[in-house]
Amino acid sequence: MHITCFALLVLARYLRNQRERIDLAASAEELKKVFQGLQHRAGKAEVVSVPSELLEQAARIESAQIAKERKDAVLQSVSAGPSGYGVTFDRAAAEQRRMLDVSDRVELEDVVAQLSIQGPDKLTSEAGPPEGATRRRETKNKRVEIEYLVDQTSHGIRIIAVRSEGGGSHSSPNER
Repeated sequence: MHITCFALLVLARYLRNQRERIDLAASAEELKKVFQGLQHRAGKAEVVSVPSELLEQAARIESAQIAKERKDAVLQSVSAGPSGYGVTFDRAAAEQRRMLDVSDRVELEDVVAQLSIQGPDKLTSEAGPPEGATRRRETKNKRVEIEYLVDQTSHGIRIIAVRSEGGGSHSSPNER
């Protein structure tokens, strides 16, 4: 039963990542068409004026691509083995994650990858709180904090809240 749940978690995460990659590719293709249209309209002019919104969109796409490459590199460099943990986000935490800006999402994905690969207790020298207790972890830049629960039996980590210092602070379900 635990193997089935873990397999479903891995499959769900894989499908979500594939969807994000498809969305990213579609956005990049649309942006490419817009840039080509601007260049075509400019004709032989050496300078093409590009709206700042398009540059920001290009930067977001590039940041997401860099984050994907970083995550892939981390996953390739570390063997997950039996110590790997499946990480899931509660619906509210997933929405809170979606509200983060690109750089904070990249930092958050690094923390999630570390938790998944190394486990919740291997990142600190001391043993974590007892099972069922809420744990907290911050990103390296200290701008985002997550709250999560660990299920040692199923090797699962459930993220229940994502908080951002940039005014996007959200309360966890336990604080309501």
